[in-house]
Amino acid sequence: LTFFPVMLLILQLMIFAIEELDSEYGQRQDGIYSVFPTHYPAGFQVYCDMSTDGGGWTVIQRREDGSVNFFREWDSYREGFGKITGEYWLGLKQIHALSIQGNYELRIDLEDFENSTAFAQYGVFGVGLFSVDPEDDGYPLTIADYTGTAGDSLLKHNGMKFTTKDRDNDHSENNCASFYHGAWWYRNCHTSNLNGQYLRGQHTSYADGIEWSSWTGWQYSLKFTEMKIRPTREERESK
Repeated sequence: LTFFPVMLLILQLMIFAIEELDSEYGQRQDGIYSVFPTHYPAGFQVYCDMSTDGGGWTVIQRREDGSVNFFREWDSYREGFGKITGEYWLGLKQIHALSIQGNYELRIDLEDFENSTAFAQYGVFGVGLFSVDPEDDGYPLTIADYTGTAGDSLLKHNGMKFTTKDRDNDHSENNCASFYHGAWWYRNCHTSNLNGQYLRGQHTSYADGIEWSSWTGWQYSLKFTEMKIRPTREERESK
């Protein structure tokens, strides 16, 4: 009679943030791990970066070769798509489930076609942090406390809901996702577009590639991007 409640309790306790795998279990290799957030008890697989800036990162987005179409509908962005070891988007539902577990930070690594690199880091990150129904609320973005070398091209998007070509949550007269061939937390419209088209460097069209405007402007589509999150230092040290 107690089997199912006990199993449910065990499942709910399996809240393995990647940082916990790193520090408690000595797993230092980059690769695929299973995580079981409180609000997603069935769990899901993620790619863990155990190398960058001390490791402990969960990768939520990666662009690297243009092999995956990112101009997709709402359902795809909610559930996630792509190949976990290649180009992929983890999923708004999963990102939300991770980021509401505690205080999280975001790092975005960028590379251009001249092999120059830059990064942007945010000491505060969340998706749907204050939402009762995060999907109905549009999975709004919360970011703050920028540091890095790429410039802050995400501040404009703070507080915005996610927009796809079939669900317009932005503040523009047009659907920014349709207009700029991507999906993002658009305002009216963007200073970054990391889910835009893979256009391979300089392009003549305006702002519809993989853009980080404060680093390479609005007509340069980046070679590589990787968005990743982990608990903040204070969160990690409190455990």
